[in-house]
Amino acid sequence: MNQPFFSIIMPVWNRAHCVGKAIESVLAQTCQDLEIIIVDDGSEDALEEAVRPFLGPKIRYLPMPHRGVSAARNAGIRAAEGKYIAYLDSDNTWRPGFLERMRAVISGDESNRLFVYAMAEIHEHNGIPHPAGRKTAGEPVSLRKMILGNMIDQNTVVHSRKCLENMELYDESLRRLVDWDFLARLASRYAPVFVPEVLVDYNWGLEKNAISLVEDYRMAETAVSRKFSGTISLPENICVRHDMVDYVWDTIPDEKYDNWLRVHRGPCDLKTYRPNGYPYMLQIEPSSRCNLKCPLCPVGRNELGRPRMDMPLADFKAIIDDTRRWLMLAVLWDWGEPFANPQLPEMIRYASDADIRTVTSTNAHYLDNDDYTASILSSGLSTLIVAIDSIHDAQYQAYRVGGQLERAIKGLKKVTGLKKKLGSRTLINLRMVVMRHNEKEIGRLRRLAREVGADRFTVKTLNPSCGDVSMDGELVPLNKKLRRFEYRGETWERIPVTAACERVMTMANIFSNGDVVPCCYDFDSALKIGSIHDAPFSRIWLSPEYREVRRRIHERRAEIPRCRNCHINFLLSKAGWFTEATDLKAPGPFWDPRRYLR
Repeated sequence: MNQPFFSIIMPVWNRAHCVGKAIESVLAQTCQDLEIIIVDDGSEDALEEAVRPFLGPKIRYLPMPHRGVSAARNAGIRAAEGKYIAYLDSDNTWRPGFLERMRAVISGDESNRLFVYAMAEIHEHNGIPHPAGRKTAGEPVSLRKMILGNMIDQNTVVHSRKCLENMELYDESLRRLVDWDFLARLASRYAPVFVPEVLVDYNWGLEKNAISLVEDYRMAETAVSRKFSGTISLPENICVRHDMVDYVWDTIPDEKYDNWLRVHRGPCDLKTYRPNGYPYMLQIEPSSRCNLKCPLCPVGRNELGRPRMDMPLADFKAIIDDTRRWLMLAVLWDWGEPFANPQLPEMIRYASDADIRTVTSTNAHYLDNDDYTASILSSGLSTLIVAIDSIHDAQYQAYRVGGQLERAIKGLKKVTGLKKKLGSRTLINLRMVVMRHNEKEIGRLRRLAREVGADRFTVKTLNPSCGDVSMDGELVPLNKKLRRFEYRGETWERIPVTAACERVMTMANIFSNGDVVPCCYDFDSALKIGSIHDAPFSRIWLSPEYREVRRRIHERRAEIPRCRNCHINFLLSKAGWFTEATDLKAPGPFWDPRRYLR
């Protein structure tokens, strides 16, 4: 028998008199690419005799000792051979088009629709009213709703067997609400797709031995709620720290919240390399052009290997339209000067209007244009990083080759002054990259940040690599407390470590020409997965091509040139990426710099 598309799990306990109707409702399905696994949970009636006429190539009978519905469902799952698993209790029935409709929904985007559910009509029997007084079950859900109570009827659920590779099956210690526990855990990993159609008939009060009638609800609710408190944490506020700035959401739409939670829950799927959700943070390159020639930048070294261009506004809008349901923070820079793109203010405004926080960076040489700078500050930009590394012209140009210190400082003063004048809420972050030639200037630059009215001063450690080029011995500070990496003895040999690349499962980069790559280290698109001109980013993110790149990075990273100098391959210093992040508008340092400078 070829692998069926659906495996239907039907747990039965002492239901010989009614199980036939449930089986017949499956056999009446317009889609017959299926198998039925009838799990006899230690029945004491004539169940085997009742189901024997139905047995055949598509229907199996699986007897077991009486251990409860969870154990019975788990046994059926383990015996299942189908790509997708569905559940039907022995006292309920499906309408003839149930499986065909669910398969049509799944087939529309099989890589993304791993958990699908529909509606059920509730039929009351034996004068027993439904406790909630509901006539139907099934509605759009969020994780926050699922934690408060089950909003999905088990009999309407279809999910991929792949979903079970990274989660526990039904909890056999629970007596009631086992479906609530299982479906909430399933929803915490895979976004459920709702089919707003009544396709199932649910019989309430039909059978006297129904769990919903014989098991105590309050005890079960307490047990499941206690499990959730230990396994599914739902914070009221979400905080994302990026470059030592905290972005906090007090209120957030359910879809974004749920996606953020799924991305954070883990573990990563290292069998199929399918991510748990979409990136809540994307790095998008407004421009690959730059007015400077920094020695560690592929643009400055003329080694970019792709067109130097501005991203068209239409391309940026297409990205935001595709990702706005789950994107929370857009990092608007990569290789190049973002302010070189004259449409940057419109890009920021478009993202802000979609309730997406934004951060961008500049070398400050474009800040002398009052109108342009004002439009940036009025666009809804969350954070503006102004990169100035020295207050001495010679030291400044040692790294910012071709730059003008006087012009950069003038631009810094201009943007802080305009911020105050306009009442802008953009956080101005003066950023210093600490290197050998400027490691004595941290205090002076901090004073400059205070004097001009910046909101934050940060000191970032140097990443002394560009592709295969490493300049540790030339540029890294002599003060060991100001280095990003640890080195062997008194050498410049980095200390290798073994670590997994989590970024490839949680974030991506989109270049100005539309290329989608796994991270900024891939500056020349050597690992290009696709282009937004050929497919939406959301489709590329879940594509087989992206999964293959994830597999290569996880299993064969040492063979990939762009991955060899990645920071995750080496032992970070105690400072790591930052030695200081001082909030200039609050008393005391945000990240105490004094411990590094003693």
